[in-house]
Amino acid sequence: MANGRNRRNNRNNNNQNEINEIIQKINKYDKLSDISAKELLDEETGLAYKVANLSRGLKTNQIRRFFGAIRKMENKSSWKEIEPEFYLLKPRMAVGVGRKLVPKDFYKVIMAAMNKVNIGSEEEKLENFKVFVEFFESIVAYHKFLGGD
Repeated sequence: MANGRNRRNNRNNNNQNEINEIIQKINKYDKLSDISAKELLDEETGLAYKVANLSRGLKTNQIRRFFGAIRKMENKSSWKEIEPEFYLLKPRMAVGVGRKLVPKDFYKVIMAAMNKVNIGSEEEKLENFKVFVEFFESIVAYHKFLGGD
């Protein structure tokens, strides 16, 4: 019994270390659009793949609910129109964490990425938002690919 608990603790520690590494990689950039597509979206080595792999406990309907809200924002033409709905994602995800529907590690990574969107000129903010959408879309796709619920 103790061996099973030790393995579980080691796995949790490894997952936490990987999440922290992902957040550090995101935080080392000034804005989200500074991260290369390969580093962000590539299979197995990309941050989106790693997040999806570490978020297998996340239900597909939860991740798709957030992705649906993000997709609606894409129809807006300016950051000023997108911004209020974009920032509403933060408390909505926090509620999901509180209800144990969204893993806290997933929330932390998404918050790190979101904090890199509202930076720069209007044009840069829109580009950062576009990259955020691609990042989230890739997480959804890899999550399904990896057998997420």
